[in-house]
Amino acid sequence: MTKWLVLTCLTLVAGCATKTETGYEPRKLADSMTVQRGYYATPFSPESRAASKEREIEFQNRRPTEWRP
Repeated sequence: MTKWLVLTCLTLVAGCATKTETGYEPRKLADSMTVQRGYYATPFSPESRAASKEREIEFQNRRPTEWRP
């Protein structure tokens, strides 16, 4: 009985992945509303530009800067 349970669990876990066959990887839901609107906007719309600008600003804020004592 336990062998079948373990085998079933391993079979279910082996098929799980975050990427699809096409290589799409879902984005995290911790993005702001502007960035989320940019996902569904047309490529050159104001919403898309605002989202990309906000992503760039966030990336620049996370980057390490030169620090000298």
